[in-house]
Amino acid sequence: MAKTAKKPAPRRAKSAARKGGTGKPAGPRKAAPADAAAAMRAALLDLCGTQGWRDLSLAEIAEAAGLDMAAAHATYPTKAAILVGLARAVDAAILTSLRDDPLDGTSKDRLFDLLMRRFDHLQQQRDAYLTLLHELPQTPLEAAAMGCQMRRSLRLMLETAGISASGLKGHLRLQGLIAIYLAGLRAWARDESADLAHTMAEIDKRLGQAAKLSSMMSAGLKRAERMKEEAGKAAKGAAA
Repeated sequence: MAKTAKKPAPRRAKSAARKGGTGKPAGPRKAAPADAAAAMRAALLDLCGTQGWRDLSLAEIAEAAGLDMAAAHATYPTKAAILVGLARAVDAAILTSLRDDPLDGTSKDRLFDLLMRRFDHLQQQRDAYLTLLHELPQTPLEAAAMGCQMRRSLRLMLETAGISASGLKGHLRLQGLIAIYLAGLRAWARDESADLAHTMAEIDKRLGQAAKLSSMMSAGLKRAERMKEEAGKAAKGAAA
């Protein structure tokens, strides 16, 4: 008698057998979050605070956010993209806060206010951001992406404070603000006070130093322009 060919087991049964399951249909899938981007940003911060950044995978973030990989990748294709999204979300929150609490005072006062609003946001997820601060340099691609976004965010802070970030002067102002923010970031990492008093003091000191330097540079440029005009007049007089 000819042997009857053995039919392959249904794929679902095979999958269940590999997992040690019973082959019964799985329970209802958890509903996807209404805002996938916000869910992924929150999941990244939560996981950074509990298990670190360096070895965190996109799949782990997607699972914690309640998303499958297809939806997660369509929202943020990489961990670097989530970091950039975090910074942009902070930018948006700061700008939105100005509707009810607008800036006032001098340009120094306005920059101080904007920078402290940013540190207040970091403080809300302090453990996660401290982890990023310590571990992000160990992942250079993500660190580079965050560095580029930091420049864009601080450029926005200058413009929001009513200070032009265009041209050579704007470039120098941005470089100065980056140095101030990094000094503030180091102070914030060590600041255990409830009101971030040490961070505020560092930011205020650095902004004061920058204001003095800017005044000195402006005065030097004005003197140079006057000397140039006087030299031009003297040359015309000699030619006549």
